[in-house]
Amino acid sequence: MPDKASGQPVVLEYVKMRLPELSALDRESTVFIISVSPIEVHGPHLPVGTDVFIAEELAARYIRELFARHPELTFVTLPSLYLGSDALPVKGSLSVPAPYLEGALFSYGKGLAAQGFRYLFVADNHGGPRHQMAIEAAARALWKKHKFYLIDPFNIEFRYMVEHDPDFVKRTGLGPGVCGDDPDSHAGTNETSLMLACCEEQVAGGYREVPASLPPPHTGGASFVAGLAKIVRFFGGDVLSRDLEHLANTLAWVGDPDMLPYMGDPSKATVEAGEAMLAARVEVAMELFERALASGGKDPVHLEPMLWGVRAMRKLPE
Repeated sequence: MPDKASGQPVVLEYVKMRLPELSALDRESTVFIISVSPIEVHGPHLPVGTDVFIAEELAARYIRELFARHPELTFVTLPSLYLGSDALPVKGSLSVPAPYLEGALFSYGKGLAAQGFRYLFVADNHGGPRHQMAIEAAARALWKKHKFYLIDPFNIEFRYMVEHDPDFVKRTGLGPGVCGDDPDSHAGTNETSLMLACCEEQVAGGYREVPASLPPPHTGGASFVAGLAKIVRFFGGDVLSRDLEHLANTLAWVGDPDMLPYMGDPSKATVEAGEAMLAARVEVAMELFERALASGGKDPVHLEPMLWGVRAMRKLPE
């Protein structure tokens, strides 16, 4: 077992531990880390494991930063879950219904809580609405039943990206259209930049020649949802209205008969932009994790992902 006196974090792999080693872990100072995202087509230039690869890089950075702040902590990594909902609906993606994801994460958390542990921090890079709803639903159920913290920072970071949150935009230095917002929502500038920063060897060499994929006009269901967003705004539901506008933009893209399997402009991607986004996301994550660690089971850390106001839709079939 690594020694904390070495100045390096103690990072253990759950699946390699034996029962006496698990029993010896301090229940108050052990943090579990897991990467969760689906297998999903990311254009012609990124691998289908993109979201998990980015999540694993985030998980490693979470551990480094948490250790710098809390050298008393021990970290235990769980195997990455290539599991997620609302993957891009094209051949090559592997998606699961949101209730399955919700159940898996709740069960993991329940099993850790039964051993007396408190914390499971999630690294994630998938913005599918039912995916995010499922994770937050599992987190809230775990808090209600076990006072156990399951926290996925991307559930709020994605909102910051889509809504151009001023503080988050300032942290990243990335403006509209290149920050993972609706016009750059999938395998465009932002995700390609993240992959260049995480594992450049996985990015196809010709990514700079991939033409930009532009947002299509609203038709059909997208037009209906956009109209609904205006009605909701008229009655004062600003948050839900913005969420529905986001849903309308997503439906317009995935419902376009000429849809490209990416949204945004990969040719603008840079390592520097990827590093800036990773740094900003780690900062947000630390704020959330610190709240949980400081509370020690007294107060919840609840997030509101996109479309949380209509979270019942996570139960709809994919």
